[in-house]
Amino acid sequence: MTMTLTAVHDPTLPPRYIVESYQRAFRSAHGREPQVRYMGNHWYHVNGETVHRLTLIEEIGRLEQMERVSQPQRMDKSIIQRLISRIRSL
Repeated sequence: MTMTLTAVHDPTLPPRYIVESYQRAFRSAHGREPQVRYMGNHWYHVNGETVHRLTLIEEIGRLEQMERVSQPQRMDKSIIQRLISRIRSL
């Protein structure tokens, strides 16, 4: 199930979905698994820090935005890599 940030803002959303959204966004942005667990009463333990639900939702948005911004750069790099490979093969 793919979640969007707008779905994360739903106050009735189970903590599991917020954890999964954060894991997906963090993995996509940093290429490694985060340490995250729900502690109860809207609090989460994220990579050694205690974080409130609203802060975690903002961080999910920031990570997703960071990934959207970096995707065109990756595409440009792959185009450049293909051009270099083509030139080398000549």
